[in-house]
Formats: sequence, structure tokens, C-alpha cells
Amino acid sequence: MQSVGGSFQLTVTTTCGPLSGPATRTGTVLTVGDIAVGASACAELAASQQQWVLAFLKKPIDMAYNNGTLTWTSGTDSLAFKPK
Repeated sequence: MQSVGGSFQLTVTTTCGPLSGPATRTGTVLTVGDIAVGASACAELAASQQQWVLAFLKKPIDMAYNNGTLTWTSGTDSLAFKPK
């Protein structure tokens, strides 16, 4: 996530290619606007993973930070980000 001209822009890179879109945060909820999909050519499994990521990002994402881990929850799915 980066600030571009005072607005947030979320960029995600999958094995198929980049995804990006404007994002807003209200409290602990992250909402991603229209998502642009970069050119891609990938195998069936990678394509299904990219579709999962797109579906995850299209719903409001609840963000929580506990014990050094950032967790994003979208519907019944979640992603955990930990420092290396």
C-alpha cells in the first residue's frame, strides 16, 4: 500500500501478474475500489489463485494487528503477514 497524491493505492503481485486499485481505510476496515489486472499468462492453478485474491480484495477487509502479525480477514478467509 502506498500513498499517491494523498490517496491510498494497493498493489498486489501474484504469480500471474500485478493487481492494483484505490483503497480507503475506515477504522480497521480496508476497502479496495476498482481493481486493475495487469497482463497475465499463467497456468490453471496460478489463475485460480489469482481469482481467489481478486475475490478476497473485492470484499471489505477487516485488519487486526496482534503480537507482530497483521491479519486481514475478508468474509471467511484471512491472510496473515509476519515480518521476516
